[in-house]
Amino acid sequence: MTTDPMQSSMRVEDRKAQEDSSNLPTELHNGMFVLSIALSAATDGPVLDTKRVSIKHERPPSPSLSSSTGDTLMRETTSLDSNNVSQSSLGEGNEQDLIHLDRNIRRIIELQHPAILEAGAVRAMQILESFKQTLINCATSRPNVEVASWTETIATLIPQAQRKRTVIGVVGNTGAGKSSVINAMLDEERLVPTNCMRACTAVVTEISWNNSDEAYSKYRAEIEFIGPEDWEKELSVLMQEFSSENGTLLREAQDPNSDAGVAWAKFHAVYPSVPKDALHENTIPTLMSKNFVRSVLGTTKQIHMSDPGSFYVELQKYVDSKEKVFKKNKSKRKPKTSPPETEYWPLIKVVKIYTKSSALSTGAVIVDLPGVHDSNAARAAVAEGYMKQCTGLWIVAPINRAVDDKAAKTLLGDSFKRQLKYDGGFSSVTFICSKTDDISITEAIDSLELDGEVAELEQQSGSYDAQIEQVQDRIKELKESQQVYRLAMENLAEEIETWDTLYGRVQDGELVYAPITQRKKRKNTSLDRQPLKRQKLQQNSGDEVSGADDEISDSDDEVQFQDERVILSELDIKNKLKELRETKKNARQESAKMQPAIDDLRPQVRTLQAEKGKIRAEMSRICITGRNIYSKSAIRQDFAAGIKEIDQENAAEADEDRFDPDEEMRDYEQVAKSLPVFCVSSRAYQKMCGRMQKDDNVHGFTSLQETEIPQLQIHCQKLTEAGRIQTSRTFLTGFLQLLITFRLWTSDNSPDLKLTEKDKQQHLKFLERRMEELKTGLDACVKQVRSEVKLQISDRFPELVNDAIEAAPATAGVWGQKDQGGLHWGSYKAVVRRAGVYHSPAAGKRDFNLDLVKPITKRLSTGWERTFQKRLPKALNSHIHKLNKLLIKAHKAIEGHAQYTGIELDNLSVLKTRLPTCEVGLKAYGVDLVDEIQEISREANREFTPCIVDMMRDAYNICAAQNGPGSFKRMKEHMTSHVMLARHTMFRKAVQKVDEHLEAMSKTLHERMGAKVYEIFSNVNRDYTRALGNHPTRVLSEEERKMKSETRQILRGIDAQFEPIANGDLSSVYPKAPKDAQSKEPVHDGTEEHHGMDHSGQESSKEADEKSNNVPRTLWEKFRSYNQPYVEDDMDDDE
Repeated sequence: MTTDPMQSSMRVEDRKAQEDSSNLPTELHNGMFVLSIALSAATDGPVLDTKRVSIKHERPPSPSLSSSTGDTLMRETTSLDSNNVSQSSLGEGNEQDLIHLDRNIRRIIELQHPAILEAGAVRAMQILESFKQTLINCATSRPNVEVASWTETIATLIPQAQRKRTVIGVVGNTGAGKSSVINAMLDEERLVPTNCMRACTAVVTEISWNNSDEAYSKYRAEIEFIGPEDWEKELSVLMQEFSSENGTLLREAQDPNSDAGVAWAKFHAVYPSVPKDALHENTIPTLMSKNFVRSVLGTTKQIHMSDPGSFYVELQKYVDSKEKVFKKNKSKRKPKTSPPETEYWPLIKVVKIYTKSSALSTGAVIVDLPGVHDSNAARAAVAEGYMKQCTGLWIVAPINRAVDDKAAKTLLGDSFKRQLKYDGGFSSVTFICSKTDDISITEAIDSLELDGEVAELEQQSGSYDAQIEQVQDRIKELKESQQVYRLAMENLAEEIETWDTLYGRVQDGELVYAPITQRKKRKNTSLDRQPLKRQKLQQNSGDEVSGADDEISDSDDEVQFQDERVILSELDIKNKLKELRETKKNARQESAKMQPAIDDLRPQVRTLQAEKGKIRAEMSRICITGRNIYSKSAIRQDFAAGIKEIDQENAAEADEDRFDPDEEMRDYEQVAKSLPVFCVSSRAYQKMCGRMQKDDNVHGFTSLQETEIPQLQIHCQKLTEAGRIQTSRTFLTGFLQLLITFRLWTSDNSPDLKLTEKDKQQHLKFLERRMEELKTGLDACVKQVRSEVKLQISDRFPELVNDAIEAAPATAGVWGQKDQGGLHWGSYKAVVRRAGVYHSPAAGKRDFNLDLVKPITKRLSTGWERTFQKRLPKALNSHIHKLNKLLIKAHKAIEGHAQYTGIELDNLSVLKTRLPTCEVGLKAYGVDLVDEIQEISREANREFTPCIVDMMRDAYNICAAQNGPGSFKRMKEHMTSHVMLARHTMFRKAVQKVDEHLEAMSKTLHERMGAKVYEIFSNVNRDYTRALGNHPTRVLSEEERKMKSETRQILRGIDAQFEPIANGDLSSVYPKAPKDAQSKEPVHDGTEEHHGMDHSGQESSKEADEKSNNVPRTLWEKFRSYNQPYVEDDMDDDE
């Protein structure tokens, strides 16, 4: 007797169930094929060997597939289904189009180029719509369960193509230039409000891509205001902060940097018309009833503008925290008084801006976070919510402080860095050094030791200085000569006038005498100071002019006469006038000759100055570049040192006996290298782009690249690539599986197998055995997850709770001790009024709740990070791998059995093409699982402090109510007493709440994994059911034949539609796009980016699958029982 090949590939315990299984029922046979075929590609299935598109960091990548690569893909894809594909009887056409139905889609899926993948997704969406319309149009006469199932499958698949948001949080201290950097990155002069006098971005601002194509909505904003309840609570806190018991304004409120001053400023911004001396007349209900407040609370304001200038002005009315800036009254008129304006920023919850910036075109969402410690609970919750979502975190600091202040190491604070450690967020950090144009060349040369690099430039600069000085001296000399000639001409003009008068008197018959030259005293003229110039003048103007300069009287009105006066004739006077006019003419000519020389020299000065400017700009560029290089290296080292410091601190706290400072917990050198650092000049970038026309030019930059804003824009786009690739590949994988299903549905190649009842029962047992193995694999994976969580986290809770209980009294006592780092009474009271959390202008960020729970969170962080960033992802990946191996083994056995029994399947080659697709789908499923558990982790690790807040609320309220003499002492006593009483309960409740989240995570994980296995089983079972011919044989109606024919016709043209995209030509999808994908990445034409994915309809889809896939009811019920929440009997890990 010939041995069944299936037996050689199955375990010993399975053989008994398979001995006589040659004629089992098709539906069960199919089901086994479903599970095996779907995943066999993970190890043994054909792997498409394609060159991945090389993506350069500087520019969006250019996909180009060589002909050899395309031929390889063609051969490999063709080899998957090259056997016995018959011509369809539903319609005529080239069957080769159906054989290669998935060739180019697979090429696209294998590429790691997000633009090509998204273009493929857009094309797939269009094709899905064609399928949907065909099914609907051809099934109008009567309800069709099959059509309804396909339609719902398409409706469920379409939302999976929607691009996910990539949230990038931007943080930094006041004055760091965050808003200016964001504006430059968005290629807008002013979009996010900026102000040189103060910090004006007072609310959380989200900026994302604008999908609107309407001209009037090129710039959009949604301003969401807090609710009435939130404002009423904050108003109560503010008024307690700045007012006394009798309702008068506290003296401390006059200091804008005090806690009372900050509270008064916020109150006065909303209620500017309320005078200080009338606070007692304005109760909270009165203030809440103001019309302008009621009109905005709980609403959302929409702004639509076509130009950025108008948009900025309108937006600034809401988000800018104004400050009175007094202008000089030049007219000296009494200024007009206008009623004070209400400011809305204290009432705003979040601002969402939508703009068509290329940096945001790939799905990035920039969130300007003014602070996660806002005193308004609603705004603080929004900021904290964004922090949990952040894919990237950008830290902005001025470059002249970034290195000196160790900003990369100290800027965020220990608690912030510890939260990053919990979230696995160190790899998401990007550091941005702003204001690189702010540099002192002298200081930079000295501190960076750049003397050698700039020595030659300094010599050239000195040479230009000497040349400029020489030319300027020559110009000065020529101008002084001109001045001498002008003075001479003035004197000559006076003499000519005198002699003209004498000539008139002679003609009248009078006797006239030669005048003695009359000279008015001149003060500090150049003629008096420059004897050299007078010598030149004397050579040209004769003795008369010289004599006029030699004698200067001591009195302006004194006239001296010679002892002997000469009588002048008419001829004497004529000769004298002729001589004087000739001298004046010569002086004028000499002066005129000097002007062209001056005009020629002035451009030389400008040229020399321009050349010197280039030299100085080059020196600035060298200094800026040198400082950038130094800063990047120093910041990376500081960042790695900061992480190492907190790692070692936490490790020592966790287990001091086993702590080894020489043992590195991670590769800190790699941490330093992997930190992206950008040294940017937003001002230089804006000027070089033609904006900010009123500002002076910025020196030291010769190209836009040197400002590093373009690199930051590309970095912003690249942060979205991983998510875009994952989303598009997952969607296209599902699309491809649907195409194969449609191909089988429209064919009639399936055999009509006749199986006995005995065959059916035997194969049912075999299939149930495989399901048991799957269930065992699921349980083992979840058990490993639970074991890791228990070992690294839960088992440590009792010890950590005891540590927190012991430390709590001392912690609470320090809060009120100024000499031990505690708070002044005013800051203390501000903290308790805000449930223990406040950012004091004087004391900085204070969080009493976090202080209390720190003994737990500090010592737990290393184990938490190890569990959720390393151990659990490894366990899930191992589960996927084992699942692959298990199903591949079963597939091979049944495939061998089919060959042994002589069953020939024309459609087997078709189903074989889905193997690589299923592999991609499973890998994506694994990534989604890891993302989900890490998201749950972020939720869970934030549950420590809320429990502390709840347990401390009574103490905070009692302390906040204390007033009068001795109030500070009573506050401290109440606080210490409450902590002593509540400490045993509150820490246990805190860890219990976290443990509940972790338990829910395990249950969710088990349910998700079970559902995924069933989904794969169900979908592929449906296809194999049809491939093996186990479906009712009946005569198709004309309507059904038409529907299948049109569907098959669509299938024939699909591969050709994807070929240009696979070759990098996106113009067929985006008509305005160039044929080379190296240009701008296309924008996915989806719905509004900020809406989440719609998961509606999934349950009904699952029920439809249950009805239509011919899965045995008993097997489905058994699987549902497998998928119940997992309850572990034994926590010992014996694997």
